Amino acid sequence: MDVAFEGEYWRPTCASCGVKMLERTPNKGGARFWGCSNFPRCKSRLPMVAALQ
Repeated sequence: MDVAFEGEYWRPTCASCGVKMLERTPNKGGARFWGCSNFPRCKSRLPMVAALQ
């Protein structure tokens, strides 16, 4: 299980349980998203958006 480490700003932290989220790809296709690493206990997810430069 990954935890929130200082300086790891590129990867969001789950607002529900406080662990780092993982990059996920839906099995049936679609847009990638950030999913909680505690899934299925925690089902929090965030959309993945491109960084502005």
